[in-house]
Amino acid sequence: MADDGGGTTVVGRLRTASVSLMNYNPQLGMWAATGAAIAQAPNLTELRQPVAGGANIEFDEHGHSARTVTTDEDGMPVLSPSMTKTATRILVDEADPKGQPARPTPVRRQTLLEQSQMEEKHSWGETILHGLNAAWKFLCTPTGFVMAIYGLNIVAWGAMLFFLLLDAAPAMDHPNKDSNDSPRKKWLEIDSQILNALFCVTGFGLAPWRFRDLYWLIQARLKNRYAMGRLNQQNKSWFRPPAWFEEGEEQVEDVFPKRITFTGEVAPPTSLWKLSFVIWMMVANTLLQAVLASFMWAYNRINRPSWATGTFIALGCGVSMGAGVMMWWEGRKVKKIEGPVIKVVEATNTEQGTG
Repeated sequence: MADDGGGTTVVGRLRTASVSLMNYNPQLGMWAATGAAIAQAPNLTELRQPVAGGANIEFDEHGHSARTVTTDEDGMPVLSPSMTKTATRILVDEADPKGQPARPTPVRRQTLLEQSQMEEKHSWGETILHGLNAAWKFLCTPTGFVMAIYGLNIVAWGAMLFFLLLDAAPAMDHPNKDSNDSPRKKWLEIDSQILNALFCVTGFGLAPWRFRDLYWLIQARLKNRYAMGRLNQQNKSWFRPPAWFEEGEEQVEDVFPKRITFTGEVAPPTSLWKLSFVIWMMVANTLLQAVLASFMWAYNRINRPSWATGTFIALGCGVSMGAGVMMWWEGRKVKKIEGPVIKVVEATNTEQGTG
């Protein structure tokens, strides 16, 4: 009985852990992470803003730039406690035409963008320092750090492969360029295997989440609001859900709360085919990586078809790059309308932290 109970507990914990892992939303590829990060990166105007930019620029766990704001007594976001009165002030007329006290007329609340424009901009020297500081903050995020290490390896080994293919080091052609015993041919194989291993990390390591998104995409095509909500959360840096999801938003608001944007504007819905394109390209990258790995592991460097390595490396990189470009293009459009991502923090928590 005790053993069964213990076994059941272990199984239950493993099941809970696996569900939690699948509910996690990692970046689904190097190019995807890069495209989304570039689209959300702070621009020159933001680096010069004292309150909403400059030294106050932060990054979330995915490496997307964000701004921390507090809430006023009405629960509305403000950039700093000093602006609370400006954001919530009320105009009161002395009397209406009948001589009765007039009702208070609320002034339109300032957006975070309007609040940020009230301060004098930083100098160019300060702006450069803020840009360097923002780059360091990005590298200190989990996604930023992994992107830097992974990207440097891809660039370094990819450049080496490129120069080897161009025969840029004739000293390695011994006894001749086409000999299988030459250092050049051996390093071509070593380099190709290292790149293949790096591509396997993302192609196979992220496969469960890629196929999870494909399942949700199929459900979303059938107008499943929960599936669309999960896809919206996964791709919120560049994707905005269709109108039919927004119409039923009150049913899922507890799970997927409404957005509060920096500019007060919300980007229009993104065409669903663009989301389908990104998800299918991620799945295609995994399938193409499986074919590439099969050629790399089933054959040795002598009997492997000469066209296989270059063809499937190019195809795998191409589909992944296509998804990244789509995310970058749509992400920059969203940011132009909504501004940078904001993180709302209760004013009491901020005061306690500063005190």
